[in-house]
Amino acid sequence: MPLPATLPPGQAIRLLPENARVVGAPGCGTPETLLRALGETADLLPAPTLYSGLQLGGYPFLDAVREGHLRYLTWHPYGPARHAAEYVPARASAVPALLDHWRTDAALVRVSPPDRNGYCSLGPSASYVRAAVTRAKVVLAEVDPLVPRTHGDTAVHVSELTALVEADTPMCEYHEAARDPLGDRIAAHVLDLLPDRPVLQFGLGSVPESLIHALAGSGLRGVRVVGMATDAMVALFQQGVLSPLDMMPGPAVSAVELMGTRTLMEFADGNPSIGVFDSRTGHTPRHLGGLPGLVSVNSAVEVDLLGQVNAETVRERQVSGVGGAADFAESAHGSPGGLSVIAMASTTPDGKHSRIVPALAPGAVATIPRHTPDAVVTEYGVAWLRGKTTTERAESLAHIAHPNHRAGLTK
Repeated sequence: MPLPATLPPGQAIRLLPENARVVGAPGCGTPETLLRALGETADLLPAPTLYSGLQLGGYPFLDAVREGHLRYLTWHPYGPARHAAEYVPARASAVPALLDHWRTDAALVRVSPPDRNGYCSLGPSASYVRAAVTRAKVVLAEVDPLVPRTHGDTAVHVSELTALVEADTPMCEYHEAARDPLGDRIAAHVLDLLPDRPVLQFGLGSVPESLIHALAGSGLRGVRVVGMATDAMVALFQQGVLSPLDMMPGPAVSAVELMGTRTLMEFADGNPSIGVFDSRTGHTPRHLGGLPGLVSVNSAVEVDLLGQVNAETVRERQVSGVGGAADFAESAHGSPGGLSVIAMASTTPDGKHSRIVPALAPGAVATIPRHTPDAVVTEYGVAWLRGKTTTERAESLAHIAHPNHRAGLTK
């Protein structure tokens, strides 16, 4: 089958229909070349709207958003987009269905070059991207030879693509948060909670990433990972914590996103022990909740004494999205032998404010309801919530708050 035409980025963008609703791939699959072209030509297009999850890179289309030439909606605000985007509250497992609700006219993706059978790879990101490609009438793909050919739900045949563009921007990378002694202390408490041969899910941030590093010396074997893969997981394979021989019922790492640098991408290239999957399985509690020993570890902005978790807002300002946190917490809570864990520092970075609070402030949101977390962990220990009365859970949470704030919480 002949390849689609290879066009300059600006010419490819002009293929978008009127009033186009455009979905952009997220994370390390962010199509920066096409997004830059969209921003540069948005004033020439009739009323385009862009939708996306968490994007990396420089957000080269935001000037067009600020000037009113492009509308931008996101379910995961990040970086400079926090001040320019319209926020759509949506859990990750629901996003593929929302693409039908919104009417997906076009998809912008970043792919590997096609192989001899005409298949490209979406590489680090399947999540909602696979669904977007299936639904979109126009699919524009920027081709980058450094995009890894990953196993899972990432294969896209050239017959599904409208036009190709040569990527002239480097592949976006995610760099892990710096480790610190506080994160290591929290990780040590979480490590004590893990069952044998756990299935682990980690969120973004210094505390979950500290736990990944702590696994190296834990003695645990037969560990599996769902949700997201990072650079640190390459070392876990090398140290035997993750096994490349774990292939059934799925690979040792079953991610919806690879969030890392060349270290991870080169390791994942053609590697059957790492799979990248669609959110309709990779984020869905109906699927993940059936995995025995699933432990989700996510961070939060604050937790109140009822156990409600705010992972999205700071003083009424949207700083993050629901993402996969609600899906993973629900999945782990329902998993046989599993646990839903919230791990965070006891105070804000300046030490002035407790992150365990009497009640969520007006304008704050409950990303995860109080009935779902099984445990909350700070550097001062573990507060068990599962099966506890409201009074008992409040007492447990006050006990792991920073000493400077315990009296006020206890009162």
